[in-house]
Amino acid sequence: MIRSIRPIRFGIAMTVTTLALAGCADQPDEPRTASAGTGAAAATADGEAGDDAVEVGLVDFGFEDLPDTVPVGTRLTVDNRADAELHELVAFRLPDDEERAVADLAGLAPADLIGALGEPVTVLLATPGGDPIPAVGDGTLAEPGRYAIMCFIPTGVEPDVYLAAAAETDQGPPQIEGAGPPHFVHGMYAELVVVHEG
Repeated sequence: MIRSIRPIRFGIAMTVTTLALAGCADQPDEPRTASAGTGAAAATADGEAGDDAVEVGLVDFGFEDLPDTVPVGTRLTVDNRADAELHELVAFRLPDDEERAVADLAGLAPADLIGALGEPVTVLLATPGGDPIPAVGDGTLAEPGRYAIMCFIPTGVEPDVYLAAAAETDQGPPQIEGAGPPHFVHGMYAELVVVHEG
């Protein structure tokens, strides 16, 4: 069942709010990913996702089955395999002149991270075992280039509490009292390259 939530406006408000929760002075943990290699070989067998869809597993605190490279037009979908944590896949197309690794970007001060990431091209949330919830876009990566893949959900937030608060806000992510640092601080970030096939 896909929950209906208002599209969440990400960008500066999201990053500042989430990073403020983290106290972002510390370096993030190393990313935890189980790569599916290159190409769309990890495409899901789910008929709804289509031939160019890649299902990415969301776990505490990393991305599973996320290829290193996918062709332009690939649609990402998510499967939250965690026991309790809400997770998201937020994809930012990095500027062509941005040469830093995503691990380096994840350790930046909030204002610098905002400038480096810009607006996300897609945001997909999922509760543990639940269906994907598209908040921005549908998961399609339409432009070639390098992408930062990150999760900004605060650690320890109950999925239903977060989604209910998100449905009530028109400005950035919801404010949840007692929320922990965003998941990317624990290593839930990765890099993905989108290429033209041919």
